[in-house]
Parts: sequence; C-alpha cells; structure tokens
Amino acid sequence: MMTDPQYPPATARHGRPAPPVTATERRQANAKPARNILAVVGLLLGVAALVVTFVPDIEWVAWPLGGIGLILAVTGLVQVKKGTVGDRGVAVTATVVTAAALLTTGGMLLYSTFLGGGESGLHLPAVATDKHAVTFQVTSAGGATVRYGSLNDQRTENAPASTDAWQGQASYNNGSYLLTLTADTRNATVSNEIRCAILVDGKKVAENSGTTIALCTANVG
Repeated sequence: MMTDPQYPPATARHGRPAPPVTATERRQANAKPARNILAVVGLLLGVAALVVTFVPDIEWVAWPLGGIGLILAVTGLVQVKKGTVGDRGVAVTATVVTAAALLTTGGMLLYSTFLGGGESGLHLPAVATDKHAVTFQVTSAGGATVRYGSLNDQRTENAPASTDAWQGQASYNNGSYLLTLTADTRNATVSNEIRCAILVDGKKVAENSGTTIALCTANVG
C-alpha cells in the first residue's frame, strides 16, 4: 500500500519537534479556495437592480433583484468566513451594492409617492401637470344624464343628443381609485342605446352599453 511521503519535521518551539507534514496536507494548504459563485451572482443582481431602479414602469423589478442578490451576497460572505470559498472582496462588494440598490429603490419610491408625484387624489377637472389622464366617454343618440368620477367624488353633466361621444376629463398622480361612469336616458319611455367607456392614458379600461342606462367601472392605480 502506498502512503504519503513523510517530510522532515520542522523544529518546534520549546524543543519539541512539530508533527510531520504529509504531501496531501501540503497540497491542501497550498490549494486556492473555491470561487465564490454566490457572491458573484449576488453582485450581478445588485448591479442590475441599481440600473432597473431608474427605468420607468419596470422599476418594481429592482425589489426582487436586490432582495435575492443581498441574500446570495450575505450567504457568500458567510462561506468566506467559514473558509469554504474565497473572493472575500467580491462578497463584501456584492453585499454593499445590493444593500445600496434596495435603499435606492426605497428612496425612489418615497420620492415619487410623497415628493415627486405631486398632490394625490383624483382631480376633476383634469390637471395638466398630473401623471395620468382619465377620459370618460358617453355616446347617446337621445341624450343622457352623466355621473362620473370616483366613488367619493363625482360630477354630474348632461350629454347632448348626438351620435358623437361626450367626454369628461380627470387626472391623478398616485393612489388607487375605483372610477365610475353612469349614463341614463332622460326619457325612460324612449329606447335609447347608450354606450360608456373609461380610458386611462389613452387605454380603454372599461366599456359597457344599454338601452336606458350604461354603467362603467374600473380599478386603477
């Protein structure tokens, strides 16, 4: 049976010889620690989260990217302390970057909600500087009474007898709203086809029709 060669023992303190070092132990001592894959992936996710934070409409993706990246970075840092992997600098950098990405995302959210978003609430009539524009549309050949807005803030107008659509305008910056639009005919004895629709930023979010009344509702925000 082959055994590891014995190297001469080194002189130890107090005159006692140190235990012999085998070739296997010497190779293990000189071997480079494994690559810290978790820290590397965490760093990439942290950088991606920082970039996405400043991209409109998809900035919410920064939360899962930064969260997963931070977990991987911390796990990689723990493995470095245990001595199972190397790349301590990468693990520390990944932890800092992912934490910064989450803080930046949180700061951008607070800014857009309380500082940069402007006044909250549904504005009737519309305010030109608001982020989102709402259009209420009613078509009624025989005319109709129109009530539009949100559940707690509505306006009432009369849509003229026309095949052209009557329009009401509103706007908002942030928050969630249940938009409502009701149109009913002035003369219940006359069959009058009524159509209603609600558009947010030009995109139709609700529509309906009826002979004497039409009701449209939509949750936005």
